[in-house]
Amino acid sequence: MGAPVYVDDEVYGTFCFYDTEPRDGQFSEWEVTLVDLLSQWVSYELQRERFTDRLQRQNDRLERFASIVSHDLRNPLNVVSGSIDLADETGDLAQLSRARRAVDRMDTLIEDLLLLARSGDVIDETERVDLGALAADCWQTVPTNDAMLSVGAERTVQADRRRLQQLLENLFRNAVEHGSTSPPSKTREDAVEHSSTSPRSHAREDAVEHEADTAQHGGRSLTITVGDLPNGFYVEDDGTGVPEEIRADVFESGYTTIEDGTGFGLAIVSEIVDAHDWEITVTESDDGGARFEITDG
Repeated sequence: MGAPVYVDDEVYGTFCFYDTEPRDGQFSEWEVTLVDLLSQWVSYELQRERFTDRLQRQNDRLERFASIVSHDLRNPLNVVSGSIDLADETGDLAQLSRARRAVDRMDTLIEDLLLLARSGDVIDETERVDLGALAADCWQTVPTNDAMLSVGAERTVQADRRRLQQLLENLFRNAVEHGSTSPPSKTREDAVEHSSTSPRSHAREDAVEHEADTAQHGGRSLTITVGDLPNGFYVEDDGTGVPEEIRADVFESGYTTIEDGTGFGLAIVSEIVDAHDWEITVTESDDGGARFEITDG
């Protein structure tokens, strides 16, 4: 005899009783009631544990936000205040340009913080999403510089389409901004930034050209590839890659290796992956660049 166990209004499993000997006759009413009560109790405990975990993650996220807001926003705010004071005292309008850059920096930080906060929420209803088509759409919203996108993915992914779009856009930005733009004299670590996720990026309607199963744009320096895995997909590039010694750190909020990085891009990716119960690993592509593999948990 058994009864279903529910978590988040979905069947999680069953709570069963069995014996080693056949039973004659039907179960009594109190036995049926007992099994129902026990299954409800197990459902309640599992649901409570899940809520507790979510609440703890939310509290941890709020603590990180408080730290980031108190530290990272204070610096550009001081720049704005000092530049305006100098402009008043000296009449040097060039100081206002410095203040404007600091305001833009704060705007980027705030937008990334809001996106990071939303990415940790429970995902919306999932659907089968054409990964290749979505990747080509995302490419149009990312400043591509001289990069080229190659889409070899043919699978569909069960996902919240909006969150999957955010994931791909952030991986593309991370590759474009920190793969093709670093001069050869910079170290591999200097090439890694986990930065601006600002939705203020200019749309580029002509950024993607479709040829058979490949979407491409640009010309030289960097190629970003989206492809299938047996139990997921990958996004890789042929840039400078992520040094092995920092791969465990790149998904932490605020982690960046350059002065003007926000350190939120890959943190947002990690939050979206967790919300889908997926797993993400960073390794090296065949060409020595960065390779992010997203697989079923």
